[in-house]
Amino acid sequence: MAEENEIFDIMVEAELYVKYQSFSKAIELLEGVADRFPRYLPAKRTLEDIFRRTGKFERANETAREIALISSQLASERSPSQENTPDSGSNLKRKLVEKIDSIIKAVYESTDYADILKISAQLLAENLPADRCVIITLGKDNPAAKYFEFCKHGLASCPANKTAKLNFNLLKKVSGGLEVVVIDETLKEAALQDFRAELEEYKIHALMVYPLFFKAELIGLIVVHRCSKGVSWNEQEKTLFSTVAGHVAVAISNARQFSAMQTLAITDKLTNLYNRRFFEERMQMELTNARQQKYPICLALLDIDHFKRINDTFGHAEGDKVLCKLGFVLSTNLRKGSVVARFGGEEFVVILPNTHIDVAHQIMEGIRQLVSETFTTDDDKPITISIGVQEAVVAGSMDLVSLQKETIEKADTYLYQAKRTGRNQVCSATNSGRETTPSCS
Repeated sequence: MAEENEIFDIMVEAELYVKYQSFSKAIELLEGVADRFPRYLPAKRTLEDIFRRTGKFERANETAREIALISSQLASERSPSQENTPDSGSNLKRKLVEKIDSIIKAVYESTDYADILKISAQLLAENLPADRCVIITLGKDNPAAKYFEFCKHGLASCPANKTAKLNFNLLKKVSGGLEVVVIDETLKEAALQDFRAELEEYKIHALMVYPLFFKAELIGLIVVHRCSKGVSWNEQEKTLFSTVAGHVAVAISNARQFSAMQTLAITDKLTNLYNRRFFEERMQMELTNARQQKYPICLALLDIDHFKRINDTFGHAEGDKVLCKLGFVLSTNLRKGSVVARFGGEEFVVILPNTHIDVAHQIMEGIRQLVSETFTTDDDKPITISIGVQEAVVAGSMDLVSLQKETIEKADTYLYQAKRTGRNQVCSATNSGRETTPSCS
């Protein structure tokens, strides 16, 4: 399974990049997998999905044709006798790989801690199979354990307070290393005789437990129960359990750290707004949604007027205060759903989804007025901003990368126009009858 585990690790890393919308890194990893394992379909399917989400439709269609060809080749290579043999080694191995891959993808789909526990427990219970799955996590700063349980329909819940000592005993069993502990007949297990009452009450006739480690730190454990007598887990089920559990540990740790990681990766350190890198990836997604759902979307570029003069006269510390104040005004005075980022230097950018140009112009005019009426330098001189606004032509056939570039360039042209014709104004193309004319206010 060494080769399969290597593929799993790469696919998981790629899925994380997709989740955080770092598509270029995901593509790089997936194309590496596709080069090394040309007929590994999960990598190609994920590539096709990314290409479509980012507007690279030609590459998506080309990848789809490759998938269809490989699928056809694989189907023709399987002999009927091999395909119909339940215990065929290669068939079982292929199904195990596919099952593990699908579970891991589902586990990594969410960054929400509760969702990850729910998805992981349910999928493990359904695929092992088991009747109950319990996930217990240990806090790094808070030693109190957190308990999550999934039970199949009709099965009694197994309360944390009633089974705490049993689970602590199991935790000690697995805390020494990455080994699956399997007990096929719990009532005959000498080490569990102190917990016989709990085992009988909750019908825990067999169990399997695995530690959750992240970077050598024990962060919890997963326990699955079977409530039917005389049923044991096979080697493939043990492999599935340990492999998935390892990735559950990573997913849990990622969820715990997501806010901090996301903040560091996608925000501007000075203003705490999104940074330019995140803006560019987010705009791709917003344009994709606007095109698919057929709604308008506008982009506004803002620039602080005479910002160099502020820095030269009052110092960079004062200039930084102005930048932070503008960032705060933008993040607190724009309607929900807007995306605000620092574009670079004294420039800021705003994405206004589901907004026509006329409305976007009015919204940004309100921001301009607010700044001009409330921002001043240390010597009480007003600080103003200039703004350029452009509506993206999402109804056209232009690919999304080109559309994003065109929209930014046009907004920048209007920003330059605002600067050139007097500053402290908003410039855009506003509709006047059937004609589209430049407008500054």
